[in-house]
Amino acid sequence: MRFLVLSDIHGNLEALNAVLKSAPANSFDSVLVLGDLVGYGANPNEVIERIFALEPDVMIRGNHDRVACGLGNIEPFNGLAADAIRWTQNVLTTLNRTRLANLPVGPVTVNEQIEVCHGAPFDEDYYLTDQSDAMLALETSKRSICFFGHTHLPIVFKESIENLHEVKKIVSVTSRPNRIKVASALRYLVNPGSVGQPRDGDPRAAYATLDSEAGNELVFKRVAYPISVAQQKILDAGLPEQLASRLALGH
Repeated sequence: MRFLVLSDIHGNLEALNAVLKSAPANSFDSVLVLGDLVGYGANPNEVIERIFALEPDVMIRGNHDRVACGLGNIEPFNGLAADAIRWTQNVLTTLNRTRLANLPVGPVTVNEQIEVCHGAPFDEDYYLTDQSDAMLALETSKRSICFFGHTHLPIVFKESIENLHEVKKIVSVTSRPNRIKVASALRYLVNPGSVGQPRDGDPRAAYATLDSEAGNELVFKRVAYPISVAQQKILDAGLPEQLASRLALGH
């Protein structure tokens, strides 16, 4: 099975279109979406429609999705995020608001090998960033691979084998990964990075693929997109200028 894994699109239609051009329909069998279709970007309705047209096998909500459709409180958001989500609330169509409201809360099981969540398996809003977070997440995850988003940082946490006879929950970390062979004896936490709001210093859209049959290989990919077009849309919508400028920085 070939999986296309997308997370944190955040209303950035140009980035999403570039990813889907880079990963055409005949290159994957299943789509997994890890939440935050909306927020920050100027095309929330178009992103939702494009994603739903893919008919993802599993799609969960993110914190921006939850608040945009009226199921959550805006108060925890910082100023920029709050401004963007208020704007998003005003422009969402009734259909797309309903679609967001009906998205399940992670974690959700995909198959015997994979589960997905937005923040962490124990809390959809948790920022999973370091080894101690990963150890807790590994203790609560139910499958050998857990895909997560929310931090916008491509990273892999995995169990390390301390000796030949015992697997310890000693987490090794790979940031900005490229290709990783998934070992059947280990467990993994995998963030594919953000399609629409990368924050690792690389402004290109980020996503991942997993071929669970051909070598069980995880591949992390980046693709350039017309950032200036996405920026101009943000400015034309009256959204904060910083939301446009940071796209070019990958922050």
